[in-house]
This record gives sequence, C-alpha cells and structure tokens, in this order.
Amino acid sequence: MTPAQPQSVIGNLADLHEGQIALPRFFTKRDDGLFVDLTRLETTEDLKVAVDRIFSSDAYFLDLDYARFAKLLFGADPSEAGKSEKGDTSLIRFASDIVAFPTARRALYKGVKISNGAAEYFFEQVYLESVVDEPIMGEDADGAKVVVGFEKKITSERAALRFDEFVADLWLKGVHFGIDAAVVRAAIKSGESGRIIIAQRQDAVLGKSADIQELAEEIHRDDAPRLLPDGRVNLRQFQNRFPQINKGVRLIKKIPLLLGTAGYELSGNPIEPPIPKDFDLTALSGPGTAVEFNKDGEFIVSKQDGFLNFDTQTNQISITEKIVNREGVSVKTTGDLVLTGDEYEEHGEVQEKRLVEGNNIIMHADVFGTVASRGGTILLKCNLVGGTATNREGDITVLGVASSAVVQTKHGTITMKRAENCVLIGTRVSVEQASNCDILADEVNITEAAGCAIVAKVITLANAGSRKQSEMLVFVPVPDLAEFDRKIGVIKDKIEEVEQAVNKKSQALESATSQTEVKKYLMVAGRLKKGEITLTPEQRGSLQKLAATVNPLLRLVAKINAEIMQSVTEKQELTDQLAFLNEHRTAAESGASCSIANITGEVLVRTLKITPENESVLYELPPKNLKAALRGSSMTGERIYAGHSGSLEWKFSAEP
Repeated sequence: MTPAQPQSVIGNLADLHEGQIALPRFFTKRDDGLFVDLTRLETTEDLKVAVDRIFSSDAYFLDLDYARFAKLLFGADPSEAGKSEKGDTSLIRFASDIVAFPTARRALYKGVKISNGAAEYFFEQVYLESVVDEPIMGEDADGAKVVVGFEKKITSERAALRFDEFVADLWLKGVHFGIDAAVVRAAIKSGESGRIIIAQRQDAVLGKSADIQELAEEIHRDDAPRLLPDGRVNLRQFQNRFPQINKGVRLIKKIPLLLGTAGYELSGNPIEPPIPKDFDLTALSGPGTAVEFNKDGEFIVSKQDGFLNFDTQTNQISITEKIVNREGVSVKTTGDLVLTGDEYEEHGEVQEKRLVEGNNIIMHADVFGTVASRGGTILLKCNLVGGTATNREGDITVLGVASSAVVQTKHGTITMKRAENCVLIGTRVSVEQASNCDILADEVNITEAAGCAIVAKVITLANAGSRKQSEMLVFVPVPDLAEFDRKIGVIKDKIEEVEQAVNKKSQALESATSQTEVKKYLMVAGRLKKGEITLTPEQRGSLQKLAATVNPLLRLVAKINAEIMQSVTEKQELTDQLAFLNEHRTAAESGASCSIANITGEVLVRTLKITPENESVLYELPPKNLKAALRGSSMTGERIYAGHSGSLEWKFSAEP
C-alpha cells in the first residue's frame, strides 16, 4: 500500500480553515520551498516560538534541512545558515512545506530517554493501526450468503518512521537541539532494532582570559654559566643575572581576551561560558616604559636604556638606570657581574673571589671580593676585607675598615676612615687612620699614620710613627735636574744637527734648480699644469726633448725635497720631546713638600730622585709588588729626616 502524500496545511490568514496554519511574517512559501526571510526576522526567539506553534498544531516541516534549521534557531548569526545559497542570502530555504502530522502516525513515535545531556531512542519495527468495518456474513431465505451487518476490527500495517516527523515529535518531548540527523536517518533506513543516542547537548566553549606575551629575550634572568664567543663556558659568570634593555624595545604584548562560545542543552536553553578576565596594560607599565597601540596590537615598550625590574607588589614592569640587588654577590646568587648600567647598588655581601664591574657602585655590606668601576664613584659603606676596589676614572670612598685590601684609582681621590695592611694607589689619598699600609699618590693626607711606606709629592701627616717592627718610611719624589738637563741638552744638539742638515740640503736644492734649462722646464711645466698656456705639437716635442735633458737633475731635486721634508718632520718630533721634558722638569721641581706635625716613633724621610725614565716605574708595578719595592734596598735618596720625635716641615728647592 503506497503511503498517502502529506498534505500542506499552510493557509491564508484571510480565509483560514480548520487544521490550517497561518505563516508568521518572516516565513515565505514559494513553489521551490519554504523560506525564512531574515530581513523580517527580529530575533531567533521569534523563530523558536513559531516552530513550537507549528509542531504543537500537529504539523511538521517536510523535507527538512536539519543543519540549516539548527543554525537558524541556535546559530550565533542566522545568516550563516545561508552561506551555501546563491543569490539573495536573506531568504534561506530550510524545508519544502508544512504538512499535517496525523495522530495515527504520531503514535508510531515512542518515548525518549534523556540523561546526562544525551537523548536515547529505542528503534524497532513499527506498525500503523487502523479500524475497518468488516462485513458479517449470513444467509437469506434461499440459503444464499449475504452481508447481514458490519463489525469494527483493528488492523495493523507495517510502517516506517520519517525523519521530519521524528524532529517534530522530539521537539514536543523537549528535545529541541542537538539531533544527530545522520544517525537518525541511518537508523530509520536500516529498520534494525536497538537503543541509540540520537541527540547530545553541546557544551560551551570556554574563552581565554587576556594574557601577556613576553617578547624580549632579555626579560628573564638566566643563571646558566655564561657562554663565551669562542664556545667555552665561564663558570664564574651567569648568562644574564640583571636583564639590560635598550630604548625602544617591545617588552610585552597584550594578548586580548577571547570570548567563549555558548553551548546548548537538549531543551535549546543556552549554556553561557564564564566571561574571561581582562586587565589594563597601562596598570603594568612602570617608570621608563610606555604603552603603545598600533595595528600589531598593544605593547609595553622601553622608553630608555636601563635595567628591567619587576615590582612583585604592584606587578609593574619598569626600566631603571640603577640596579639594586639585595641578595649579595656569590657563586650561588649572581656569579661575577659585568654591568653596563650607570649605577649599581648592592645590599648583600660580595664574597671572596667574586667580581662586580660597572659604573657608580654603592656597596652597603662587606666586600671580600673585587669591586671595579669604569668611572663615576665607588662607595663602600661597610668593610673591605681581603678584597680589591679599583676605579678607572673616579673616586673611591670606604666608610668602614679596609684590611689587607688593594684600593686603586688612576685618576681620583681615595677617602678612607681606617686602613690596615693595605695598598693604596691614587691621585690623592686621604685616610684618618693608616697602619702598615703602602701608599703611592701625588698627594697624601693622613691623620694617624703608623708603620706605613708612602711615596707622594705632597705629604701631610698629623701624627706619624712606627708600628711594632715596621718603621715609618716617607719618600718625596724630586727631579734629578742634572739628568733632565742632560736629556734636554742632547735633544737640543739633535735639533741643531737637523737644522744644519736642512740648510745644506736647501743650498743643494737651490743650486740644482737655478740652472737655466731646469728653470725653463719648471716654468713651462708649471704654467702648462695650471692651464695658463697650451702647446703646439712642435712645442710639445721640444718640451719632451728638454725634459729628457734635465731629467737627471729633476730626480736629484725630488730626492733633496724628500730628504728636507723628512728632516723637518724629525725636527718637529724633537721639538715636541723638548717641550715635554721642559714641562715635566718644571712640574717636578715645583711643589714637592713633606709636613709631619707630630712624630711619635721611628720615621725616615728621604727624597726619591725622578728621571725621565723612572718617573712612572712605581705606578706600573702590580699592587702586590709595590710593598716589596717601597721597603726594598733600591729605595735610596737624600735623607731629609730620621728620628722618633718632633715635627718636620720641608719643601723642595732647586737652588743649591
């Protein structure tokens, strides 16, 4: 028996018959199907209400395109359902018609089991029941069989489920979303019995909170051993303990939050994902940084050269000119430090054999290792014990005690409260208490000096004496004027010899260039070179013959000119040397003095002869060798004072 063709139940609102349905204004029925007009659809809720009304009116959508149907009802953008359409995508076809869902066929669909967000349906063979009038047979008066009446009888006929009806039935049973159309169609087609999951809820897709992306490689400390350019590893120095950042570097990029996608229960109720967290990048931008916005995103950018610093309390990132470290300098914390910043401040100890190199260094704790500055100042607020403080260009100040230490600056002042068994080398040295120290400077000023060896042009001691077995040795550099004069005389003689040689060569040059043919050639060649004259071919030939004649003399002229220029250069070099010696002789013989206000023990004061050759010998010695040099037998000179009491006021005079 062929199933009856479903009849359309779409009616005209003006002439609506019983059992017919008036289409909502956003539905359009054409010969080629049933459409949703998105230009008239205000919200998807209106569409859901219309669908519910149609299914509740014992009707369903014929030839339903379930994928489009679901997108229209539950898609974030209903127009997505019409992407495959050609032409006007505001009209979206999702079915061919709306037809009646007879009660008899509705009875074919059984209950659905819903549990844990899934719907199960038991598929089995179904039968369509019908009531027919079956004749009751009897006999007439002649004995012939005749129909004497009718009785009602229920018959059943094998039937099949229809997907379109299935959707309508599930809707009325509360399953509005998530039907697996492919699974349902396959189960209906196979005709096999079995329980199958026919629909599942769609869980919400979580969004992502706003985050940061670190862009600069230098942004993190790296305590791995430093890799040298030749491939070796420096175990004393960390790879990047204090990140240093240049101006204009992108440090951090904000990754914007990503909103989640709503899910749906089987009922069609949305499952809203939590709103992701967001933050303001400007709240993370500290001093020395700024927030920049451009087409690539939102960034924190360094606005100056300096050191990267994270404030754990405010979560701010900043760029500062000064490094402040509170962990100390050791093999476990920082390793050796070689810094390029303008200032470094350390609150922890610098352990033995550790190096801190930089500019403008402040140490708040004891130093047992090496502190080296390329310039600025070094300030040690505590003690320097067995360590070294050096400054290439600048001052060094030790507020605590310096013991068995080396303090050296090539151009600067050393200021100390108390120094014991130290080597002090600087332009000026000022110490309140110095005991058993070796000091080399241009100027020395000590309040209490005991058992020291001092070399300085200007020495001022308030109290001086011996310490245990070490006497007080003081050496005042004075010029060896005879040696200076001898050197000056030698250079003057050389200058005179060069001048005589230049005069002789000048005469030879004048003799060579005064000959008639040479003078003529030089005059013509010079004017020709300047463009003052031009020559005919005959004149050019004559000039070439003349050049061949005077060529030997021209070579001689060139040789003499070269020798004269060499002699002039030599004379200039000798003149510079003479000026240098005269300047140093004047400087050496002026200002040398020694003043000791109170002598309380053995003190020996001598002059130290300075010649052009040995003027910088002591400064070139390694600090560890200076002690032996100052206290050795080679330190001889004219005795100025030897005694254990009294006072001394002495100034150098070049007069005999």
